[in-house]
Amino acid sequence: MSKTQSFKPGYMPLFFNIVGLTALAIVLKLKVFEIPYPPAPFLKYDLSGIPLAIIAFMSLKAYPASLFVYFLVHALMTADPAGLPIGMAVKALAELSTSVPIAIALKKKELGKTGVVLATIGAVVSRVALMTLMNLLVGPYWLVMARWTKTYEQAYQYTLLLIPHIVVFNATLALIVAFFTVLTLKRLKSSGMI
Repeated sequence: MSKTQSFKPGYMPLFFNIVGLTALAIVLKLKVFEIPYPPAPFLKYDLSGIPLAIIAFMSLKAYPASLFVYFLVHALMTADPAGLPIGMAVKALAELSTSVPIAIALKKKELGKTGVVLATIGAVVSRVALMTLMNLLVGPYWLVMARWTKTYEQAYQYTLLLIPHIVVFNATLALIVAFFTVLTLKRLKSSGMI
């Protein structure tokens, strides 16, 4: 038996779909597609979470590799003020916390009302909780390393002031990603592509 015969049917199309969606996520994260969150313009909306959530829905096994490529490309492209890819690592965690609940809920309950509601609630709660925690744990250190503040205490107080904006930003972005992911998956399903 040759190697090409040992592949499962549909393996290559899935592979190419995942590669294409990963590339789309990378492009959608480029600065030209980012929209600042008005009350805190350093927080930026982008739609890269939509193709990542579709990848998670298609294959949770392939998702970590796609997320790592997404992270690595942007970490290499982005000059973090502290010289570390902290911002991109937190962004990758944010997308993970949004995509996986969407994928799990939609796989279990399909694209019906229950699945959509569970996917949306799961994405919002997961993203807000993880990003709030990450900002409280990592944010102050990053602010000091980036020299936005001089002391950890100043940085922590600044982070506490930003938490309401971080919560609203992450909740709205999770809602956007969930809505457009469900809409896209419904279109793909109705066209027979998934």
